[in-house]
Amino acid sequence: MERKTFSKAKIYVRESYNRAGKLAEKGDYAAAVEILLPVIKANPEVPQLFERIREYEIAWHKKKSFFAKLGGLIVSLFIAPVAAVMALINPVTAMAMCEGPLAMCVDNPLILWTLVLASNFADAPWGTVSALNTIRILHPSNSVVLKPLAEAMQRNNQAGEALRIHQKMVAASPNDIAAKEEMRSAMALATLERGRWEEGGTTQDKAKDSGDAVIQQMLEGTIHDAAQAEMLIKKFNADLAKNDSVDIRRKLADAYMVAARYEDAFREYETVARKLGVDDPVLDKQMEKAHCSSLEDQAQRAESAGNSEQAAALRAEAAQYRADHIYNRAMKFPNDAQLQFDLGELYFEIGEIEQAKEIFTKTSDFAQKRRACMVYLGRCAIHFNDSALAIDHLQSAIKEMYRMDKYKREALYYLGNAFELAGNTAEAVDCYTKVKASMENYRDVPQRLAQLVPAESSDTTEAEQAQ
Repeated sequence: MERKTFSKAKIYVRESYNRAGKLAEKGDYAAAVEILLPVIKANPEVPQLFERIREYEIAWHKKKSFFAKLGGLIVSLFIAPVAAVMALINPVTAMAMCEGPLAMCVDNPLILWTLVLASNFADAPWGTVSALNTIRILHPSNSVVLKPLAEAMQRNNQAGEALRIHQKMVAASPNDIAAKEEMRSAMALATLERGRWEEGGTTQDKAKDSGDAVIQQMLEGTIHDAAQAEMLIKKFNADLAKNDSVDIRRKLADAYMVAARYEDAFREYETVARKLGVDDPVLDKQMEKAHCSSLEDQAQRAESAGNSEQAAALRAEAAQYRADHIYNRAMKFPNDAQLQFDLGELYFEIGEIEQAKEIFTKTSDFAQKRRACMVYLGRCAIHFNDSALAIDHLQSAIKEMYRMDKYKREALYYLGNAFELAGNTAEAVDCYTKVKASMENYRDVPQRLAQLVPAESSDTTEAEQAQ
């Protein structure tokens, strides 16, 4: 699910949010929840709604009678099983189904865990965070929720809060080596967390003029224009003159990247790394991207000048630099699923399929990378001409994809390849047809269909003649 800020949501969403806030300030939490309930059901893509309605529900919960709470728990016994099944079919609908019972009784683990299930399937980590954080607030001694809450917070760009939870887990189990390793990874992500404006609420309202509004949008990642990036560069350099902070330098480097000033970006990232003094895998990725982009820029200029040999040398240098950094990050952070996945992708790209397969098999145990690993394992199986295994892996991945996006298109494309390898023309055509309906000229799908459909028709005609 694609998250939306208030600026992208329907007008009434922000208005309802503000009206509920005014009522909550007066202590009327029941009315605040009543206003937000239909809004959150219809707009689950707005994360701020989840945070706010849980806050009001918890406050209202403290004032409710025992029988009012009991009624909510009883209702949940009927709704939770249906919502859990619906999470597999339509997770967004399942998320909406959870909101009614929570408004009746927010201290409802059955519904809260159902919301976690639905939110995970909907790829809406803010829903997961709101549910698990509610359990943590109402039941501080419940340590079961801490690890999944930290993982959801990282997916929801709350690396700093996730780190604090990891620190709490390590404090509770100081001899747990795995917990310490996870805390180190969390620390690296937290150091990277961007200083950006809140996606909604009072901070966003602080834009005093059009210049500030542009800066705000850039920080939210919604503007990718070089001219506007230069506006940010000017602002951040002025800020640095007053206060030389790592956060400002990081944002300055990001702005340099948008402006295609790659060497300047690399210099700033390098300065940030030196000031931090710790291994930061995401920062290293940014430095890698800046350096490789600079080399590619030089390669294109060399090509334009007719120096193809120099261009090839520059691209080879970039490829080696990238490979070295991917490998080193994976070795330094062996428990980081994304870094291990990156290494698997690298091995696949350079033709080391057996090593790639081994990494994707291990990394598929991490829920956040399972689908992507299944697709790659399917491609590995195709490479080894094992059509049955390829079909199994790819179908497993597609079962967890609920909308036709670039990831599902890719999975369907390779599933079609696997069916072709197995000699199952009808199933291959079905896969390619679905892909073509989503994107007319995706890869070589039109050519494959042109080859397969006549063959299929010919086979059918021969079979009819034989009868």
